[in-house]
Amino acid sequence: MTRIFTPLTYLNNMRETIISFFIISLSACAPYNKNQVTTLQPNENGGVDVVAGNQSKVKHVNITKSYKEEINGKLIGKVEVQNRSSSPTVFMYKFDWIQEDGSVDASSSIWQTATISGQEIKTLQDVNIRGGAVDFRVLLKKSK
Repeated sequence: MTRIFTPLTYLNNMRETIISFFIISLSACAPYNKNQVTTLQPNENGGVDVVAGNQSKVKHVNITKSYKEEINGKLIGKVEVQNRSSSPTVFMYKFDWIQEDGSVDASSSIWQTATISGQEIKTLQDVNIRGGAVDFRVLLKKSK
C-alpha cells in the first residue's frame, strides 16, 4: 500500500511538529528563580515571622527587631538587621504595606540595596507615602 501525501497531510504533520517543538521549548525554558524572595512580617513580640520563602539566599541577614510608628498619617516601618557573618553582606530589601482591609500595596515601594559589614547591626526603614497602611512586610533577596 502506497501512502499519498497531500498538501493537507503535509500541513497536519507540520502543525504537529510545530506544536511539539513549542511545548518542548516551553518546558526547557521553565523559569528558575535564582533570586528567591523571603517575605517577613512583624509579630507582636517585636520580631518577625517568615510569611513566604525561606532565608537560604540571605542566610547571614537576621532581623532582630521590627517596629512601626505613624507620623502625619503615614506609617513608617523599621527593621533592625544584623549581619551574622564576619564578611560584608549585600542584599536587597523592599517594604510592602498592608492596608486596613488586609490588602497588600506592593507598588508604593521599590527594591533598595543594603550593605552591612560583618557583625554590624543596621536599621532599614521606609515610609508608606500613600497613607492608609496599618502594617508592613519586609521582603529580602540576594543582590544580583
